[in-house]
Amino acid sequence: MSGPAASRASPLWPAYLATYAFWVGGWAAFIAMPLHVVELGGTATEAGLLATIRAGLQAFLQLPVGTLTDAWGTRRVLLIATVANAVINLLPLLAVAGGTTVPYYAWAVASGAASAFFLPAVGAYVAQSAAPESRGSAFGWLTLFTHTGVASGPAIGGLVWEWGGPAPTFLVASALGLVALGASLFLPDTERRRVRFARLPAMIGEVARQRAIVGSWLAALAIGVPWGAVSGMFPLFGTGIGLGAGTVGLILASQSLANGASRVPLGRLIDRRHVPPVAAAAGAAGYGAMVMILGLQDTVPALVAIMVASVLMLAFTLMLVQVTISEVARPNVRATGLGGYGTSLSSGLAVGPILTGGIADAAGFGWGFGAIGALGVLTAGVAALVLRGMRRRPSIEVFDTGQTTPHR
Repeated sequence: MSGPAASRASPLWPAYLATYAFWVGGWAAFIAMPLHVVELGGTATEAGLLATIRAGLQAFLQLPVGTLTDAWGTRRVLLIATVANAVINLLPLLAVAGGTTVPYYAWAVASGAASAFFLPAVGAYVAQSAAPESRGSAFGWLTLFTHTGVASGPAIGGLVWEWGGPAPTFLVASALGLVALGASLFLPDTERRRVRFARLPAMIGEVARQRAIVGSWLAALAIGVPWGAVSGMFPLFGTGIGLGAGTVGLILASQSLANGASRVPLGRLIDRRHVPPVAAAAGAAGYGAMVMILGLQDTVPALVAIMVASVLMLAFTLMLVQVTISEVARPNVRATGLGGYGTSLSSGLAVGPILTGGIADAAGFGWGFGAIGALGVLTAGVAALVLRGMRRRPSIEVFDTGQTTPHR
C-alpha cells in the first residue's frame, strides 16, 4: 500500500493534473529530440538509440521504484519525479549551445529515471484512492489526462519548433512541467516506513507468482514494442514523406486524443462487464497488426485513420492490464505490481525505436514498422497462452510482510 493516509477519501484531481502536466512537458521535449539530433548531423539510428536509452532506464527502474513507493509513500516519490522532470527538460539547451548531440544522452538517462519514479507512484495512488467498484473508471480518468498531455505535448512542441526552433521548445517544455510540481503539493501526505531491502525480492516474487499478473506484463510488453516504434520514429517517418513538424505533431495528437477520450468509457466497460484478462492479449495483437501497415502509408487521412483505430486497441489493453494488476495484487505490493507493468511496457518502448531505426536506415520505414508490429503480435500470442483461463482475483497464497494491511 502507498501509506495509510492514501485512503479512498483522498482526492484524485491532484494526481490527474500532475499527470497531465508531467506528460505535456515531457512530450513537448520528446518530439523535438529526434528533429534536433538529425539537424545536428545525427542519424535515425542515433535518435532511436536515445529514445531506447530513455525508455530502457524507465523500464529498468520502475519495478524497484515501485517497491520503494510502497515504503516511502506516493507523495514523496511524485515530488521527486516532478521536480526532476522540469529541470531535465532544460538539459537539451546544452546541445543547442554546443552544437553536439552529447547532452542528449544525459537527457535520455535523466528523463527515463524521472518517468520511472512518476509512473508506479501515480498509478498506486489512484488504485488506492479509488473505490474498488469504480477502479476501472478511475484509471480511465488517469489515462485520459495522461494522453491528453501526450497529445498536447507533441502539438505544442511541434508548433513551437516551427516558430522558434529547439531552444524555445525546451524552455516551454520545462515551464509546462513545473505545473506538475504544484499539483503534487496538494496530494495528502503518506506515512513513511523504513525500506527493508531484504524484503524487496520477496515482494517482487509474490506478484510474479500470479499468472494473471505475469500475463498482463507480457500483454503490456506486446503493446510497448510497436508503440515505442511509433512514438520514437514517427516524427522522422513523417518528415521523411514530406510532412511538416507541425503536421506530424498534430497526427500524434490525434492518436493521443483518441487514446485519452476512449479511456473512461473503456474503464466503465471493464468495471461492469468483468472482462477477462486474456482479452488484453487480443487487443495487443490487434495493435501490432495495425502498426505493421503503418509504414506503407503516405497520406495524412490514412495515417490518422490507422493511428486512431489502432490506439483504441492499445487503450483497451492497457486499461485492462492496470485494472487486473490492481485487483489481483494486495495493497502492500500494488505499486510493485504496477511497477512491473511499467517495466514491461517501457521495455517494449525501449526495444521498438532502436530496432525500427536500424531497419529503417537499411530498408526503409515500411520494413521497420512491419517487423516491429509482427514482433508485437508474436509477444501477444505468448501473453494469451499465459492468461488463458485467468480471472481478475488473487490466485495464490501470499507471504506475510509483517505489516498491518490485511489480505483482501
